[in-house]
Amino acid sequence: MLGLRTLIFDVGDLNGAKAFYEKVLNKAPYFDQPFYVGFDVAGYELGLRPAEGVLGPGLGGATGYLGVLDVGAEVERIVALGAVVREAPSEVGDGIITAVLTDPFGNQLGLIHNPHFAPPLVGSVLGGVLPRSIVLERTIHQPRAEVWKRWSSTEGITSWLVPSAKVELRVGGPFELHFMGEDMPAGSRGSERCRVLSFIPERMLSFTWNAPPHLDRVRAHHTWVVLEFEDDGEHTKVRLTHTGWPAAAFDSEPQWPACFEYFERAWSGVLDELQQPR
Repeated sequence: MLGLRTLIFDVGDLNGAKAFYEKVLNKAPYFDQPFYVGFDVAGYELGLRPAEGVLGPGLGGATGYLGVLDVGAEVERIVALGAVVREAPSEVGDGIITAVLTDPFGNQLGLIHNPHFAPPLVGSVLGGVLPRSIVLERTIHQPRAEVWKRWSSTEGITSWLVPSAKVELRVGGPFELHFMGEDMPAGSRGSERCRVLSFIPERMLSFTWNAPPHLDRVRAHHTWVVLEFEDDGEHTKVRLTHTGWPAAAFDSEPQWPACFEYFERAWSGVLDELQQPR
């Protein structure tokens, strides 16, 4: 058994449903035909098919749940797109929060935040890690404590790199840098859904990382970044390692090499910016 793979909704208006779920998921379908529309949702499938005969939309039976980080925020967003609240957000125990909406086509759409159920990292999902990484070093003309502050908090990272961010220095805390700004649709602002993996204060910080929004086929699968901070006289040597590139999928999915090349350029620019006097 490979796990649950597909949730299918029967709809009376296939084009209308496709347009609705393009906005809900912030992406186009990977399969789009008059008889079926399929969306890749982080390796799982949400399918839409025309309602025919005895099949049709309805509120009975099983409910599929999409995993989200903030149930309340997603309920507000999807209601604004035309859905109706059937079950308001509520905690069902152990920090698990759920809600159920009725989409404009009569189907139940569940949302869930479950902090105990996280997908494995990309290396274990896609068959091992590529033996090469992006490795860059810079000497920053500031004390190590100051350089650490610039990376390890929302206030620090927004002082030099991004217009907005959400950084919480705890294992599992968000490490979300909104390069594109808050005005972009949710899911396309930057490193949304990335998390702190580990840290040693003023010495090391690691976090998961995702592809930029335009590389949509690999954006859901996370790699990871390790930052190391070392005294260099009165200055600080910063070493950045971006690793976790999936060996099994790297050559078969063209967006993975494109992502690697993108971050070779992007991280070099980030560290150049870090070197600028403040």
